[in-house]
Amino acid sequence: MKINDKRNSLTKHKSKTYRTRSISEIKNIAIHHSATTSGSAEAFARYHVNQLDWPGIAYHYVVNKDGSIDFCHDHKVISYHVGNSNRRSIGICMVGDFRSQMLEKVQKEATLELVKKLLNELNLTVDDVWGHVEFPGYSWKPCPSISMEQFRASLMDGEVTPVEAVSSDSNHREILTRGDSGADVKELQEKLKDLGYDPGPIDGIYGPLTVDAVERFQRSARIGVDGVVGPETRHALSNYKPSSNQIEHGAPSDEPDEREEQFSGEGRRLLRFIKPMIRGDDDKEVQEKVGALADGIFGPETEKRVMEFQRNNNLTVDGIVGPLTWKALDRKNNNQPLYTRLLSLQNPMMRGDDVKNVQKALNIQADGIYGPITENAVRNFQRKEGINIDGIVGPQTWDRLF
Repeated sequence: MKINDKRNSLTKHKSKTYRTRSISEIKNIAIHHSATTSGSAEAFARYHVNQLDWPGIAYHYVVNKDGSIDFCHDHKVISYHVGNSNRRSIGICMVGDFRSQMLEKVQKEATLELVKKLLNELNLTVDDVWGHVEFPGYSWKPCPSISMEQFRASLMDGEVTPVEAVSSDSNHREILTRGDSGADVKELQEKLKDLGYDPGPIDGIYGPLTVDAVERFQRSARIGVDGVVGPETRHALSNYKPSSNQIEHGAPSDEPDEREEQFSGEGRRLLRFIKPMIRGDDDKEVQEKVGALADGIFGPETEKRVMEFQRNNNLTVDGIVGPLTWKALDRKNNNQPLYTRLLSLQNPMMRGDDVKNVQKALNIQADGIYGPITENAVRNFQRKEGINIDGIVGPQTWDRLF
């Protein structure tokens, strides 16, 4: 593994600097692609500093197409690459646009070797390696546009390429998936290649490279990503037009804001449904609180229950147990009231236990009726807290109250 130390040679902002953290705060390794067909650490640094006005390059490491690796930041640096998860993550960017290009073997192997090294140094597990798209708030983002399940499997040396034979069946099946073969698979491969999603050899075998090409296409088309060609994917293939949007110079990251402090003393893991599935006592704690089978394994049922909990508590419904969901779960555990609806002065007036909880918190008569006195008390509270003064108890006011 060839690592070039570029920490002191890349473009940096004249006055801005990134904040730092302790090594123990690092909980994840974030995998990105540059979303450009070519590039370099130098080019990314110039763009991030000169165009985005950031303190420096967004990534800790850049893996070039030839397998060489550029070391861009000390691990303690909190650079911008995964928004509110910046504090807890190290960013690795592979040069390339894997929405239309295929990740070549030499680059993939170098990235895997680097990640294995970091896992050992930081005492992390394969479960802690996430693609940009897997971080809270980025489910819409086609980055790194590779199968993270396959990537994690490769980290555990579990990648298997089955030997498959070509079938002479020329019928067009409604659904094509890994393991299929025949003329309709070959036709699919040709279509993918014509659209710029190289499936490898045009051999009529639905193997790992074809699965990878289908997944890259699905991400780009913004449809369900499962590597399977069904009616939705067939329709997208027939009507696909390449995006005319400006190509990104790097995976876009959010400027830090007040929400990033949610991650500042967060000692617990972010939990989500990934493969291999995350296991532990914290999974069991979540399952007990959301009503899932408490087996300590974060599977699809747990994800479903978490999403129901988030929906009922006006949280982002992504199935990920991050700081805000942990906070809501802790309130439930401590018998603190949970936010369920917007409260305001209406005709007829709103009534309920949630109104009564607000009135108790405001130290006014708790009759459970949201009248003018309650609205006025809410306005006074909002004025004191320095938040929007509207007399309405929404999520922000509720959080301040409780």
